[in-house]
Amino acid sequence: MSSDHYSVIDSVLVTECHSYLATIVKVEGSAYRKEGTMMLISDKGMEKGLLTGGCVEQDLLARIAMQESDEAFLMEYDLRSEDDLSWGQGVGCDGKIYILVEPITFETRNVFLQLNSLLQNGHKVKLVKVFNKVNKYIENSLKTNIEEENTSIVSLDTEDRLIFNQILYPRPKLIIYGAGPDVKPVVYFASKAGFYVILSDWRQAYCSEETIPYAKEYHIGTPSKVMEEINPTENDYVITMSHSFMKDQEIVKYLLQRKVKYFGLLGSRKRSERLLAGIIKPDWIHYPVGLLIYSESPEEIAISIIAELIKTKNEKKAVAREQL
Repeated sequence: MSSDHYSVIDSVLVTECHSYLATIVKVEGSAYRKEGTMMLISDKGMEKGLLTGGCVEQDLLARIAMQESDEAFLMEYDLRSEDDLSWGQGVGCDGKIYILVEPITFETRNVFLQLNSLLQNGHKVKLVKVFNKVNKYIENSLKTNIEEENTSIVSLDTEDRLIFNQILYPRPKLIIYGAGPDVKPVVYFASKAGFYVILSDWRQAYCSEETIPYAKEYHIGTPSKVMEEINPTENDYVITMSHSFMKDQEIVKYLLQRKVKYFGLLGSRKRSERLLAGIIKPDWIHYPVGLLIYSESPEEIAISIIAELIKTKNEKKAVAREQL
Protein backbone atom coordinates (compact mmCIF):
# COMPACT_ATOMS: atom_id res chain seq x y z
CA MET A 1 0.00 0.00 0.00
CA SER A 2 1.46 3.32 -1.07
CA SER A 3 2.22 5.90 1.62
CA ASP A 4 0.05 8.54 -0.06
CA HIS A 5 -3.03 6.32 0.40
CA TYR A 6 -3.06 7.36 4.04
CA SER A 7 -2.85 11.09 3.29
CA VAL A 8 -5.62 10.78 0.68
CA ILE A 9 -7.87 8.93 3.16
CA ASP A 10 -7.18 11.60 5.80
CA SER A 11 -7.98 14.35 3.28
CA VAL A 12 -11.29 12.75 2.24
CA LEU A 13 -12.38 12.91 5.88
CA VAL A 14 -11.68 16.63 6.34
CA THR A 15 -12.26 18.20 2.93
CA GLU A 16 -15.08 20.73 2.96
CA CYS A 17 -14.96 21.92 -0.64
CA HIS A 18 -16.39 20.38 -3.78
CA SER A 19 -14.09 17.37 -4.17
CA TYR A 20 -13.56 14.26 -6.27
CA LEU A 21 -11.66 11.05 -5.61
CA ALA A 22 -9.76 9.65 -8.59
CA THR A 23 -8.57 6.02 -8.49
CA ILE A 24 -6.53 4.03 -11.01
CA VAL A 25 -8.65 0.89 -11.41
CA LYS A 26 -6.82 -0.84 -14.24
CA VAL A 27 -3.41 -0.76 -15.92
CA GLU A 28 -2.65 -2.46 -19.23
CA GLY A 29 1.08 -2.72 -19.76
CA SER A 30 3.31 -0.60 -17.52
CA ALA A 31 2.62 2.76 -15.92
CA TYR A 32 4.12 5.18 -13.42
CA ARG A 33 1.64 4.13 -10.68
CA LYS A 34 -0.26 0.90 -10.06
CA GLU A 35 -3.92 -0.06 -9.64
CA GLY A 36 -5.40 1.36 -6.47
CA THR A 37 -3.44 4.62 -6.58
CA MET A 38 -5.70 7.44 -5.37
CA MET A 39 -5.75 11.22 -5.66
CA LEU A 40 -8.07 13.79 -4.11
CA ILE A 41 -9.05 16.66 -6.41
CA SER A 42 -11.01 19.68 -5.22
CA ASP A 43 -12.37 22.76 -6.95
CA LYS A 44 -9.09 24.38 -5.87
CA GLY A 45 -6.99 21.84 -7.79
CA MET A 46 -4.94 18.78 -6.89
CA GLU A 47 -4.99 18.30 -3.14
CA LYS A 48 -3.39 14.96 -2.21
CA GLY A 49 -1.78 12.10 -4.10
CA LEU A 50 -0.47 11.70 -7.64
CA LEU A 51 -1.78 9.36 -10.35
CA THR A 52 0.96 9.72 -12.95
CA GLY A 53 4.06 11.79 -13.53
CA GLY A 54 1.73 14.72 -14.11
CA CYS A 55 0.67 13.88 -17.65
CA VAL A 56 -3.08 13.29 -17.11
CA GLU A 57 -3.83 15.25 -13.94
CA GLN A 58 -4.42 18.55 -15.74
CA ASP A 59 -6.87 16.89 -18.11
CA LEU A 60 -8.77 15.42 -15.16
CA LEU A 61 -8.88 18.86 -13.50
CA ALA A 62 -10.32 20.37 -16.67
CA ARG A 63 -12.96 17.63 -17.00
CA ILE A 64 -14.00 17.98 -13.37
CA ALA A 65 -14.28 21.76 -13.79
CA MET A 66 -16.70 21.16 -16.70
CA GLN A 67 -18.91 18.77 -14.71
CA GLU A 68 -22.43 20.16 -14.49
CA SER A 69 -23.62 17.54 -12.01
CA ASP A 70 -22.06 15.34 -9.35
CA GLU A 71 -21.66 12.25 -11.48
CA ALA A 72 -18.91 9.66 -11.48
CA PHE A 73 -17.07 8.88 -14.71
CA LEU A 74 -14.42 6.54 -16.10
CA MET A 75 -11.49 7.86 -18.12
CA GLU A 76 -9.06 5.92 -20.32
CA TYR A 77 -5.58 7.26 -21.07
CA ASP A 78 -3.35 5.48 -23.56
CA LEU A 79 0.24 6.32 -22.63
CA ARG A 80 1.87 3.95 -25.11
CA SER A 81 2.05 6.08 -28.23
CA GLU A 82 4.80 8.64 -28.77
CA ASP A 83 3.19 10.88 -31.38
CA ASP A 84 2.54 14.51 -30.52
CA LEU A 85 -1.23 14.09 -30.29
CA SER A 86 -1.26 11.30 -27.71
CA TRP A 87 -0.87 10.94 -23.96
CA GLY A 88 2.27 8.85 -24.48
CA GLN A 89 4.43 11.80 -25.49
CA GLY A 90 7.46 11.92 -23.25
CA VAL A 91 5.90 10.38 -20.12
CA GLY A 92 8.08 7.29 -20.05
CA CYS A 93 5.14 4.87 -19.71
CA ASP A 94 4.22 1.89 -21.85
CA GLY A 95 0.64 1.23 -20.84
CA LYS A 96 -2.97 2.23 -20.77
CA ILE A 97 -4.62 3.35 -17.53
CA TYR A 98 -8.27 3.53 -16.51
CA ILE A 99 -9.17 6.13 -13.89
CA LEU A 100 -12.45 6.10 -11.99
CA VAL A 101 -13.51 9.55 -10.75
CA GLU A 102 -16.24 9.96 -8.12
CA PRO A 103 -17.63 12.93 -6.18
CA ILE A 104 -17.01 12.95 -2.43
CA THR A 105 -20.48 12.54 -0.97
CA PHE A 106 -21.80 12.18 2.56
CA GLU A 107 -21.97 8.42 1.99
CA THR A 108 -18.36 8.35 0.74
CA ARG A 109 -17.13 10.12 3.86
CA ASN A 110 -19.01 7.68 6.11
CA VAL A 111 -17.39 4.70 4.38
CA PHE A 112 -13.94 6.32 4.65
CA LEU A 113 -14.54 7.07 8.34
CA GLN A 114 -15.16 3.36 8.89
CA LEU A 115 -12.17 2.50 6.70
CA ASN A 116 -9.88 4.81 8.66
CA SER A 117 -11.08 3.40 11.99
CA LEU A 118 -10.50 -0.19 10.85
CA LEU A 119 -7.01 0.58 9.56
CA GLN A 120 -6.07 2.39 12.78
CA ASN A 121 -7.17 -0.68 14.74
CA GLY A 122 -4.85 -2.91 12.72
CA HIS A 123 -7.35 -4.50 10.33
CA LYS A 124 -6.72 -5.33 6.70
CA VAL A 125 -9.69 -4.02 4.71
CA LYS A 126 -11.11 -4.60 1.25
CA LEU A 127 -12.63 -1.48 -0.32
CA VAL A 128 -15.19 -2.42 -2.98
CA LYS A 129 -16.34 0.10 -5.58
CA VAL A 130 -19.29 -0.68 -7.82
CA PHE A 131 -19.65 1.80 -10.68
CA ASN A 132 -23.01 1.84 -12.41
CA LYS A 133 -22.32 3.10 -15.92
CA VAL A 134 -25.96 3.91 -16.60
CA ASN A 135 -26.71 6.31 -13.75
CA LYS A 136 -23.03 7.30 -13.22
CA TYR A 137 -23.16 6.34 -9.57
CA ILE A 138 -20.52 4.66 -7.38
CA GLU A 139 -21.32 2.66 -4.26
CA ASN A 140 -18.45 2.04 -1.80
CA SER A 141 -18.47 -0.78 0.75
CA LEU A 142 -15.98 -2.49 3.07
CA LYS A 143 -15.09 -6.09 3.88
CA THR A 144 -12.76 -7.28 6.64
CA ASN A 145 -12.96 -11.05 6.20
CA ILE A 146 -10.20 -11.27 3.59
CA GLU A 147 -8.19 -14.31 2.55
CA GLU A 148 -6.58 -13.33 -0.75
CA GLU A 149 -3.62 -10.94 -0.95
CA ASN A 150 -4.42 -9.24 -4.27
CA THR A 151 -3.98 -5.51 -3.89
CA SER A 152 -6.56 -4.69 -6.52
CA ILE A 153 -8.88 -6.37 -9.02
CA VAL A 154 -11.08 -4.76 -11.63
CA SER A 155 -13.81 -6.66 -13.44
CA LEU A 156 -16.76 -5.93 -15.65
CA ASP A 157 -19.63 -7.62 -13.87
CA THR A 158 -21.92 -6.78 -16.78
CA GLU A 159 -21.81 -4.21 -19.55
CA ASP A 160 -23.49 -1.80 -17.15
CA ARG A 161 -21.31 -2.27 -14.05
CA LEU A 162 -17.64 -2.09 -13.17
CA ILE A 163 -16.46 -3.65 -9.91
CA PHE A 164 -13.14 -2.68 -8.34
CA ASN A 165 -11.71 -4.42 -5.26
CA GLN A 166 -8.77 -2.93 -3.41
CA ILE A 167 -7.09 -4.31 -0.32
CA LEU A 168 -5.77 -1.68 2.08
CA TYR A 169 -3.36 -2.39 4.92
CA PRO A 170 -2.86 -0.66 8.29
CA ARG A 171 -0.24 2.05 8.44
CA PRO A 172 3.09 0.40 9.39
CA LYS A 173 4.06 1.19 12.98
CA LEU A 174 7.52 2.61 13.74
CA ILE A 175 8.60 2.74 17.40
CA ILE A 176 11.61 4.94 18.20
CA TYR A 177 13.30 4.98 21.60
CA GLY A 178 15.33 8.13 22.10
CA ALA A 179 14.29 11.70 21.43
CA GLY A 180 17.52 13.57 20.85
CA PRO A 181 17.94 16.26 18.16
CA ASP A 182 19.01 13.68 15.55
CA VAL A 183 15.63 11.94 15.88
CA LYS A 184 13.63 14.91 14.60
CA PRO A 185 14.30 14.35 10.86
CA VAL A 186 13.72 10.59 11.28
CA VAL A 187 10.26 11.22 12.72
CA TYR A 188 9.47 13.77 10.00
CA PHE A 189 10.56 11.63 7.03
CA ALA A 190 8.99 8.47 8.48
CA SER A 191 5.63 10.17 8.93
CA LYS A 192 5.76 11.49 5.36
CA ALA A 193 6.61 7.97 4.14
CA GLY A 194 3.40 6.65 5.68
CA PHE A 195 4.61 5.22 8.99
CA TYR A 196 2.62 5.54 12.21
CA VAL A 197 5.41 6.92 14.40
CA ILE A 198 5.53 6.32 18.15
CA LEU A 199 8.25 8.29 19.91
CA SER A 200 9.49 7.33 23.38
CA ASP A 201 12.17 8.51 25.78
CA TRP A 202 12.92 8.62 29.52
CA ARG A 203 13.04 12.45 29.46
CA GLN A 204 9.74 14.34 29.47
CA ALA A 205 11.34 17.57 28.21
CA TYR A 206 12.70 15.85 25.09
CA CYS A 207 9.75 13.70 24.10
CA SER A 208 6.82 15.94 23.17
CA GLU A 209 4.99 17.27 20.14
CA GLU A 210 6.42 20.73 20.79
CA THR A 211 9.99 19.42 20.67
CA ILE A 212 9.62 16.77 17.95
CA PRO A 213 6.40 17.07 15.93
CA TYR A 214 4.81 14.59 13.49
CA ALA A 215 4.76 11.54 15.80
CA LYS A 216 1.32 10.03 16.48
CA GLU A 217 2.07 9.00 20.07
CA TYR A 218 4.55 10.02 22.79
CA HIS A 219 5.58 7.69 25.66
CA ILE A 220 7.77 8.55 28.65
CA GLY A 221 9.60 5.94 30.70
CA THR A 222 12.32 3.32 30.76
CA PRO A 223 12.71 1.09 27.69
CA SER A 224 10.97 -1.87 29.33
CA LYS A 225 8.11 0.29 30.59
CA VAL A 226 7.33 1.95 27.25
CA MET A 227 7.74 -1.32 25.34
CA GLU A 228 5.20 -2.93 27.65
CA GLU A 229 2.83 0.00 27.01
CA ILE A 230 3.26 -0.11 23.24
CA ASN A 231 3.42 -3.92 23.00
CA PRO A 232 5.27 -4.22 19.64
CA THR A 233 4.24 -7.05 17.33
CA GLU A 234 6.03 -9.00 14.62
CA ASN A 235 4.66 -6.49 12.08
CA ASP A 236 6.23 -3.45 13.76
CA TYR A 237 9.48 -1.57 13.22
CA VAL A 238 11.69 -0.47 16.12
CA ILE A 239 14.76 1.78 16.20
CA THR A 240 16.81 2.63 19.26
CA MET A 241 18.41 6.09 19.12
CA SER A 242 18.94 6.72 22.82
CA HIS A 243 22.76 7.12 22.71
CA SER A 244 22.71 5.26 26.05
CA PHE A 245 24.41 1.86 26.03
CA MET A 246 22.50 0.66 29.10
CA LYS A 247 19.10 1.66 27.71
CA ASP A 248 19.88 0.11 24.32
CA GLN A 249 20.85 -3.10 26.14
CA GLU A 250 17.49 -3.09 27.90
CA ILE A 251 15.63 -2.79 24.59
CA VAL A 252 17.75 -5.53 22.98
CA LYS A 253 17.02 -7.87 25.90
CA TYR A 254 13.30 -7.08 25.75
CA LEU A 255 12.91 -7.54 21.98
CA LEU A 256 14.95 -10.75 21.82
CA GLN A 257 12.23 -12.36 23.93
CA ARG A 258 9.77 -11.70 21.13
CA LYS A 259 10.07 -10.71 17.46
CA VAL A 260 9.51 -7.59 15.39
CA LYS A 261 9.68 -7.03 11.65
CA TYR A 262 12.66 -4.70 11.90
CA PHE A 263 14.94 -3.62 14.75
CA GLY A 264 17.61 -1.04 13.93
CA LEU A 265 20.51 -0.11 16.21
CA LEU A 266 21.96 3.37 15.86
CA GLY A 267 25.72 3.55 16.31
CA SER A 268 28.87 1.93 15.03
CA ARG A 269 29.16 -1.74 14.13
CA LYS A 270 31.57 -2.26 17.05
CA ARG A 271 29.10 -0.75 19.53
CA SER A 272 26.22 -2.84 18.16
CA GLU A 273 28.26 -6.04 18.38
CA ARG A 274 29.01 -5.23 22.02
CA LEU A 275 25.24 -4.86 22.58
CA LEU A 276 24.69 -8.28 21.01
CA ALA A 277 27.70 -9.99 22.62
CA GLY A 278 27.14 -13.74 22.83
CA ILE A 279 23.80 -13.50 20.99
CA ILE A 280 23.09 -15.17 17.65
CA LYS A 281 21.72 -12.21 15.68
CA PRO A 282 18.25 -12.73 14.20
CA ASP A 283 17.88 -11.54 10.59
CA TRP A 284 15.42 -8.82 11.70
CA ILE A 285 18.11 -6.94 13.65
CA HIS A 286 19.94 -4.35 11.52
CA TYR A 287 23.13 -2.48 12.36
CA PRO A 288 24.47 0.03 11.73
CA VAL A 289 20.93 1.24 11.07
CA GLY A 290 20.16 2.58 7.58
CA LEU A 291 21.31 1.86 4.04
CA LEU A 292 24.96 2.50 3.30
CA ILE A 293 24.95 5.85 1.48
CA TYR A 294 27.91 7.34 3.41
CA SER A 295 25.58 9.76 5.17
CA GLU A 296 26.97 12.36 7.56
CA SER A 297 24.39 14.98 8.56
CA PRO A 298 21.32 14.11 10.70
CA GLU A 299 19.12 14.61 7.62
CA GLU A 300 21.25 12.27 5.48
CA ILE A 301 21.29 9.65 8.24
CA ALA A 302 17.49 9.96 8.57
CA ILE A 303 17.06 9.42 4.82
CA SER A 304 19.27 6.32 4.93
CA ILE A 305 17.18 4.94 7.83
CA ILE A 306 13.84 5.59 6.13
CA ALA A 307 15.16 4.09 2.88
CA GLU A 308 16.00 0.85 4.73
CA LEU A 309 12.58 0.80 6.40
CA ILE A 310 10.85 1.24 3.02
CA LYS A 311 13.05 -1.47 1.48
CA THR A 312 12.12 -3.89 4.27
CA LYS A 313 8.43 -3.00 4.00
CA ASN A 314 8.29 -3.50 0.24
CA GLU A 315 10.60 -6.51 -0.22
CA LYS A 316 7.82 -9.09 -0.16
CA LYS A 317 5.77 -7.20 -2.74
CA ALA A 318 8.82 -6.68 -4.95
CA VAL A 319 9.64 -10.41 -4.95
CA ALA A 320 6.00 -11.24 -5.79
CA ARG A 321 6.07 -8.84 -8.76
CA GLU A 322 9.30 -10.34 -10.07
CA GLN A 323 7.72 -13.78 -10.01
CA LEU A 324 4.76 -12.71 -12.16
